Amino acid sequence: MQAYRATGTFPNGRIVQPFTKDVVAADEVDARHRIYSFFGSRHGVNRRFVNIESMAQIEPTQSSEAAVISAFRDTHDFSAAAATEEE
Repeated sequence: MQAYRATGTFPNGRIVQPFTKDVVAADEVDARHRIYSFFGSRHGVNRRFVNIESMAQIEPTQSSEAAVISAFRDTHDFSAAAATEEE
C-alpha cells in the first residue's frame, strides 16, 4: 500500500469546490477509485463530475490525514512531522 495525494475540483451546490485529499491505495487506479467513492458517499457527487487534476504518490509522513497516519504508523515515524506542524 502507498499514499497518494489527489487535487482537483467538484461541484458543491452552485460553486466549484477545490480539494486536496490523501488516500492509501495499492496503485494509482485504486487511489482514483477511492477519491471518486469518497465524494460520492460524502457529497453525493457522481464520478463524472469529480475532476481529478493531479494524482501523485507521496511519502506517508507528508500527510496529516488520519487514515494515512493509521495505515503507516508501524512503519514510519510521524512524531517529527507533528513537531514541525506545531511550530
